[in-house]
Amino acid sequence: MTTSIYIRARDPDNGARVVRELLQLGTDPTRLRVVGRRAPADLPVAFSRWRPPATRLAVPALVGALLLPALAIGLYGGLDALSGLMFALVGAAVGAGWHLSLRPRGREPLAAQAQALRRGELMIIADLEESALPRVEAQIAERHPEVLLLGPDPGGSPPFP
Repeated sequence: MTTSIYIRARDPDNGARVVRELLQLGTDPTRLRVVGRRAPADLPVAFSRWRPPATRLAVPALVGALLLPALAIGLYGGLDALSGLMFALVGAAVGAGWHLSLRPRGREPLAAQAQALRRGELMIIADLEESALPRVEAQIAERHPEVLLLGPDPGGSPPFP
């Protein structure tokens, strides 16, 4: 059985060093993911670019705002300014709604780290076998005091029980 652990690196280069060390410890590269605003150079695993929620919603809304008026012009042969504006607003709402309908229900796992990701920090997500978990956590904590080992909760463990 595997457990995901979350590691937050304030400096992307430190994050890349932690990833390389995880690989040296025998972690399968397909079980490592890195999320951040910019990928560090020579990162040997998959990287996902993090975007703020408003930015992720803006692109489909813009596409809808451009496509629906264009479709209406094609169908009706032209639009006045008010109708064009109305079609653009409806298109933006449809595009944003379509995007939201494709997202999984529930809270986004990295939402607790949104501020850190906005600042340019990296989140390393490692899916580890439970038997290897204590050894890997101990080694990362000992060798890399510059990173925050959050454990299985992306928000970090609470300070007291």
